[in-house]
This record gives sequence, structure tokens and C-alpha cells, in this order.
Amino acid sequence: MDDSRLPALGNDHPSQRAHAAAAAGRTATPFIPLKLVLQPNGMTVELTRPSMLLGRHSTADLRLPLPDVSRRHCRFIYQDGVWQVLDLRSMNGVYVNGKRVQQASLQDQDIVAIGGFHFKVVIRGEQRGDGPSADTCEDSNGAIQNGAGALRGPHLKIDPPPQRKAS
Repeated sequence: MDDSRLPALGNDHPSQRAHAAAAAGRTATPFIPLKLVLQPNGMTVELTRPSMLLGRHSTADLRLPLPDVSRRHCRFIYQDGVWQVLDLRSMNGVYVNGKRVQQASLQDQDIVAIGGFHFKVVIRGEQRGDGPSADTCEDSNGAIQNGAGALRGPHLKIDPPPQRKAS
């Protein structure tokens, strides 16, 4: 679902609170990048900013080009040493460890499902194994290259969540 009709977010938005805390002289927690490892093939995307929009739209920070991913599907936010995922009223939702969530704090090794994509969360340390890096799976627009094709390939089988709808 498009979030352009949502009310403007003021100081109650998590990313705004982080800036307000820094302005008030409090020390902020050092930023820790988040890695999303596509399951089961291991392509890795690293979130290198404390607030990143994920969706199908060309303006999203990370594009997932499948019809079951909303244009502005969810936002990943790092605040106070914790990564969170926020569902932006998407049609098919965000699932963390198999449970649909509106907002959830992420832990290392959690599984996040967005449309037909299933990602393992890696917060601290390097991902074990030699899977492709973010450089090999993103194009210049931040879209996962051949993501739709990879999900339809014979080498990868992911059962879709029930009753997924294109948005």
C-alpha cells in the first residue's frame, strides 16, 4: 500500500527522536550496519544508514521488484542500539520469524519475510560463508538484480505466504 497518504511524521518518528537526542547533548549509540542475507542463496544486502525504505518503488532505498512487495513496503530504523522494522501498511505485510508484525525489534539470526523474499538478519560480525556480497546483488538503483528471476529459478524454492496479493 502506498504510504503517501499517511500523516506527516514529526518528532514522534524514531529517526527524528534520534536526532533530537543528539541535539540535546546525549551521546548516541554507535551505528551498527544491518545485513540482510537472502535465503537460501546467500546474496547479501547491507543497510548502511539508520533509516532505509524498502519497497518496489523506484525511490525506495532498497528495491524488491516483485508485485507482492508494496511500493513503500517497510522501513528499517536503527535507534538506541536496536534495529527495528516498521510495516508501512503494506498489502502482504512483514513477517519476523513467521509472525506478522507492524513493528518489531530485530535480533541477530531472525528471519524477515517481505513478499516472496526471506532474509536472515545479521547484526553483529560477518556472515559465515562465501555468499555474494551486496555489490553483486544490487544494481545502481538499489534494486536486487534478477531478484524476481532468482525466486522463480529451479535452484530456489520458497513457498509463498498464503493469499499474497499484488498491491
